[in-house]
Amino acid sequence: MTDHSGGIHVSGTTVNFGGPVAGRDMTYHAAPQAGPGATGSARPRRSADVAVLTIIDEEIRAVQATLQRMRDYRERRLSYGPLAREAWLPDAENRPIRVAAVQTYTRGTDSAGLAYRELVAEYNPAVVLLVGIAGGVNPKVRVGDVVISDQVIAYDARREAAGHTYRRGQAQAIARPLGDRLNDFMSKTTAEQVRPDGETFHIRRGPIGSGNAVVTDARSEIRRWLAEFNEKVMAVETEAAGVAQSFHESAQQDDSPRGWLTIRGISDTADKKKGHSYHDLAARHAAEVMALILPFLVFDEK
Repeated sequence: MTDHSGGIHVSGTTVNFGGPVAGRDMTYHAAPQAGPGATGSARPRRSADVAVLTIIDEEIRAVQATLQRMRDYRERRLSYGPLAREAWLPDAENRPIRVAAVQTYTRGTDSAGLAYRELVAEYNPAVVLLVGIAGGVNPKVRVGDVVISDQVIAYDARREAAGHTYRRGQAQAIARPLGDRLNDFMSKTTAEQVRPDGETFHIRRGPIGSGNAVVTDARSEIRRWLAEFNEKVMAVETEAAGVAQSFHESAQQDDSPRGWLTIRGISDTADKKKGHSYHDLAARHAAEVMALILPFLVFDEK
């Protein structure tokens, strides 16, 4: 069946946006459906399949522009404060993938962790995405690239001693169901994304560092420690550790999400050149990748 309504075209397992999504035309393939064993009968009603957290203004604007290209876009004020942006797009069987996005109250791991819990209580989503920008710390990433994190390394915890700082970092990998879907996405999606103007960016997968300290020095002790902890660390940011911890603390609940993913556009290289010049670009690329991965996050629990 082919559906040509709402600016999105669905044919077989391919979904095409009929116009630019956050600035570019996009085509992507829907993921295989979950097996028959997932009934979800014990779960509260799910009002969004995927919930999205953003932090700064550039991030929510980019996500909003993406949702506006989907169907039945609307905004509503949630009872606890933030403005939610909601929309949906069809999966390969023309069933709705419902998406809801909010902006956290402020930056940092604490606010992100609280926003995660509030968002889960409001929508009971299968998946929570943290979408926005980060600073690149790996030679493989450049400004404009997008990193999908399969592991978050929290770097805040530490002991200060005379002449030395002993960090007590903690790593949390994404949940197995999300890891399987991320494998599918990465194997079926071209790593190099070509924009209409000929410019390109790459989608990369790897661990990121997260904590409340903003890193703006190439010789930062945090950067050195992260490289020793895991030489493949791709980027640093200031919220994912809070989301990962909130998920970890609620993972045994029957109505908890299947997992979280962090999608970060690289806006700088976490050094003295760090600034705001590429925030819009990086946020836009992250929102584009969010749109690409949505069909891979369908679970039969509606």
